[in-house]
Amino acid sequence: MRAADFRNITFAEVAFGGPRHFLLGANGQGKTNLLEAVAMLTALRSFRARDTRLLVRHGAKAARLWFEIARDDGGVSTVELSLGGDTKSVIVDGEPVRRFEDFVGKFPAAVFCSDDIVLLRGSPADRRRWLDMTLAASDPGYFTALRRYHGALAERNRLLKDAETRPNLLQPFEKVMAPAAVALVSARTAALAELSGGLAAACAAIGQAAESPGLDYRASAAPADEAAWLELWARDRADDIRLRATRRGPHRDDFLFRLFGRPAVAVASEGQQRGLVLGLSLADLARRRRVTGLAPIVLADDILGELDPARKAGFRSALGEDLQVIATGTEAPQDASAWCIHRVDSGAYAVTA
Repeated sequence: MRAADFRNITFAEVAFGGPRHFLLGANGQGKTNLLEAVAMLTALRSFRARDTRLLVRHGAKAARLWFEIARDDGGVSTVELSLGGDTKSVIVDGEPVRRFEDFVGKFPAAVFCSDDIVLLRGSPADRRRWLDMTLAASDPGYFTALRRYHGALAERNRLLKDAETRPNLLQPFEKVMAPAAVALVSARTAALAELSGGLAAACAAIGQAAESPGLDYRASAAPADEAAWLELWARDRADDIRLRATRRGPHRDDFLFRLFGRPAVAVASEGQQRGLVLGLSLADLARRRRVTGLAPIVLADDILGELDPARKAGFRSALGEDLQVIATGTEAPQDASAWCIHRVDSGAYAVTA
């Protein structure tokens, strides 16, 4: 792959031809930046930043990424991404991609990040964003429903902030939101049920089987169909106008980790919390492989050093041997001979002898 003007990278060309690669360097040198660049392949979104402008190197007009990817069917694809301000463009095998729905999920990457602990300790918005990204990366239909829902929601909320808004002006946007809301809640319900079972299996693999881990979906509302959603928003209009915001809908959903039948954030130790978050990422990796039939690239950002030996061994066992892994750290892994080590320094990458 090649990267230009991405984060602190002026220009870099890095070959990831083998199964195990380790980016080694001090903090702040660009290890995570390169993982972030690779992760853009999945859904054109950063796992760290919501604002695309933050991805462009200071002083540059746009960031550009080039990839040559060996597909599961034995072929090779080329992908070029251009990120400039609020704009994104994609070229696959020399052809521009007109609809992002046609690109999302074609080249999957699974991110394991130390900052994922926010999924347990953070806000509902943090968990919704993770869930939306992972479902959109494996289901173009979910991506489309999400865009439609939030586009109409933004217009409804814009009208709600106008003191002169009349209730009938909200109806056209509610009619767009309703089918999208049905699709989002249905997909989240099914995915979180599967992820909850996968979490238990993954925690067993890393030594936390006896803790009865699971996930609970907390939908802000779950009407059965489009008509019921429209009725709910019709009933809410007076209060929504008074509060100047749409109070109920998929944009207010949440999910929680469960341990010993109780909210994990209240009872789990530090090690248990990290094990739960790691288990969720492993469960998501398994779900995405099942749904898409594709083998994601595993991007492990500074997590190997945080795990005790038992969880580290369990993590590697759960990954298996058939996935390509790109990991980062400030110290070389103990089994360094099994990895291709790339030394990282100020946005430059060099393979060590």
